[in-house]
Amino acid sequence: MSRPRKKGHLPPFVPLIRTTLTTPAWKQLSYGARSLYVVLRSYLRVDSLNNGKVFRSYRDAANDLGTKSTRSVQRWFRELDHYGFIVMTTGGCLGVEGDGIAPHWRITECPTFDAKGNQIAATRDFERWDGVLFDDPEKSETRIPKGHTPYPKGAHTDGPKAGQKPPRCIPKGHIDLAASMYPKGTHNYLPLPPSPKPTPMCWAIPILIEVTDAERAAIRAYWRPCLDVSTH
Repeated sequence: MSRPRKKGHLPPFVPLIRTTLTTPAWKQLSYGARSLYVVLRSYLRVDSLNNGKVFRSYRDAANDLGTKSTRSVQRWFRELDHYGFIVMTTGGCLGVEGDGIAPHWRITECPTFDAKGNQIAATRDFERWDGVLFDDPEKSETRIPKGHTPYPKGAHTDGPKAGQKPPRCIPKGHIDLAASMYPKGTHNYLPLPPSPKPTPMCWAIPILIEVTDAERAAIRAYWRPCLDVSTH
């Protein structure tokens, strides 16, 4: 026979303080960072004895949140740290046996204890947020899909849109731009072909004189080149 449940006794739960949820810093958090905060809060003891030693690896936190993106989990850790909800007490490192050790965190809305067991009041750093929005400095650039060849910077990937005037100059690095071998400042047109030399014209002037057969043969031999050109 099971023991009857005590009145007002709840099963294990994650407490969230209402005053924390109403702060401007909480309202600026992304939904991923809020979900990660609930995960970290669930690993804090009720008496807060392990505050400052709460840890969760990026891979384990991704499994808790149901995502495969460990990069998003890293960004959410940095976002919580920026707004003052968590503070890193020990950085990640490689253990003696070669196993990685995740960073340890302190949740600022809960108290901590020093080495002698004395309680230290909660700092609640998020209440002193200076209003600077989170801008991830370690955000990586968009990765190019595998097998995709990007176009050079400044190149056109399609024709001009409807109603758009075509550019007057070709941008640097255009894929359709032919290589020019002309030096800068010169004209890039080909020279005109040389004009053909004029063909000398021969004029035959009739002369009414009496010549011998030998002289007639010599005259014909002299004028034969001109007669051959004029017949073509």
